[in-house]
Amino acid sequence: MHTLTGFWHAAATLSGRIDLSGAETPLSDRTLAQAGVHPDHRRRLRTWGPTQSNQPFVRLPDVDFPDRLRPLPFAPPVLFYMGNLALLQEPCVALVGARKCTGRGKLMAQTLAHELTRTRAVTVSGIAYGIDHAVHFAAPSRTIAVLGQGIESALNGPKRGPIESIVAAGGLILSEFLPRHPPSKWTFPLRNRVVSGISIGTIVIEAGLRSGSLITARHALDQGRELFVIPGHPMDRHSEGCNSLLIDGATPVRNANDVRMALGIPDQIIQKPVSHCEEQQRVVEALGTGTTVGHVVALTGLPVPVVNAHLSALELTGWLVRLSGGQWSLRSCP
Repeated sequence: MHTLTGFWHAAATLSGRIDLSGAETPLSDRTLAQAGVHPDHRRRLRTWGPTQSNQPFVRLPDVDFPDRLRPLPFAPPVLFYMGNLALLQEPCVALVGARKCTGRGKLMAQTLAHELTRTRAVTVSGIAYGIDHAVHFAAPSRTIAVLGQGIESALNGPKRGPIESIVAAGGLILSEFLPRHPPSKWTFPLRNRVVSGISIGTIVIEAGLRSGSLITARHALDQGRELFVIPGHPMDRHSEGCNSLLIDGATPVRNANDVRMALGIPDQIIQKPVSHCEEQQRVVEALGTGTTVGHVVALTGLPVPVVNAHLSALELTGWLVRLSGGQWSLRSCP
């Protein structure tokens, strides 16, 4: 159990409504007033009591708080997390898009995420269905999922399986909201500034004219981040938002190499697991482009029982991670 003092308990409650980025330390009532914090909010920061959290957290002044997020206006005062916090120190790239995506949009998201995480990049998205899921589960050991609700709240709902799979694989879950805070129509747009804020660039893959991804895109531009767009056909309604961003000056990209070159991410391949028999090697290579047993069977031509045996052996030796829904993933780092 982790204790959050009264000041930071109130600050987490007021996330998105108070701006502590310009306040000098120590965070006294005087420095908060000088930073423009409203008197009612200052009173809550002074008077609220502490609270307990099952999730660990990092606060704005802490050394582990993400450096890219810390100086931004209205940065979250507290980030609760599960998983590998060290991923925040890597070059992070946000990939966002529609929940109701097309098959080619999902494939593009998977391909970009897979290729980016083969190097030193880490993917960031919002753990929604559609594009977000495709991004996270292309390489769950090298991904950060930013929730639009508290972590405990998410664990009590349908996101439990995906969250546990990402954490088990070595990824990271983040939330600016108190652990039991429920989702609402304003929490998801609010968390989008964190998705773009911890990233050095944002890629929009499929987005309609009213897509929430356009909110993330605007945050990225306001934060001085690079904004990339996958172009779509002019008559495709799934890409109307993307094409609008291109007209406004966003950078079109074709593949992960375009993104790496623009962001200066070294093309340094992380070593993938190497198995010790020819059949296991074929299984490993197949998992580079898909996550299901059926995909591995189709690519390798091996019988299902043989594939299952190799998957279990590779899991026991630490090369693979078993995900929810009968899916599998390579560990990015052996």
